[in-house]
Amino acid sequence: MAADLRQRGLGGLVTLLFLLAALPGAGGAQSRLRVVATLPDLYVITKALVGDAASVEVLARFGQNPHDMEVRPSQEDAWVDVIALGSNNPKMIRGTPTVIEASPGLAVLKVPNGRVDRSFGDVHPLGSPHFTLDPDNMPAVTGNIARGLAHIAPEQASVIAANRAAFLARVAAAAARWRETLAPFRGAGVVSYHDSWPYFYRAFGLVEVGIIEDRPGVPPSPQHVAGLIRKMSAERVRVILHESWYPHELSDVIAQRTGASVLVVPQTPGAVKGTDDYVAHIDHLVAAIATALR
Repeated sequence: MAADLRQRGLGGLVTLLFLLAALPGAGGAQSRLRVVATLPDLYVITKALVGDAASVEVLARFGQNPHDMEVRPSQEDAWVDVIALGSNNPKMIRGTPTVIEASPGLAVLKVPNGRVDRSFGDVHPLGSPHFTLDPDNMPAVTGNIARGLAHIAPEQASVIAANRAAFLARVAAAAARWRETLAPFRGAGVVSYHDSWPYFYRAFGLVEVGIIEDRPGVPPSPQHVAGLIRKMSAERVRVILHESWYPHELSDVIAQRTGASVLVVPQTPGAVKGTDDYVAHIDHLVAAIATALR
């Protein structure tokens, strides 16, 4: 299937999914819940919620660009839907109780207007899927996951609820620290290579000045790059956020011409050693960005 389903984009992915199944217990004992997360951010969040109550796996490897997953979506479908349909397993289809969507209830950013197709690059027709980069979204995200898991495994509901409360308390305490660290830089303009950061900017008061890719997943035109350099110079942008899985030669050139610095950052947990849980991941981003902005 992989050879026929290669792809360069996430297509319509915004409501990120979990695919669930049951593993038989030893000696015919009660089956143990198995959870498959699409992406590393949802993987680490789910691990925090379930603890030892379920096994959790992830489709995209830590540090892997999800756009490079070996799947070919249709122009409007999420790649995970194609995987699910190809599995011939009705329990893996979006809308069934065994598929949990993490995004309901969120204010989704960057929802495109008008027609959207592959000529626009790796565009997300339903909006930006990077919502876990805003800690204020964690109550809704974890609530969606916890409710879905409890529906499938009601005997684990109390454990999941307790773990969720502990996780949210830890995130709330960390978020106060993150906001204090970035408070001196509120209103600072930032440029990124890929359009990964709108929720992070909103959470911490940073301003998106521009994006190096004029179409996601497509090398930018010389005209776009020239215009961005002029704008960055005029607004004295000091930092380019560059996701760790993209080539950085163009970001380096733009930095040299504007006086900005290139900050290579992991867009998802686990891409850098010591960032394999949610709080550690945001800790790393906040510290790195604060240092660069100084």
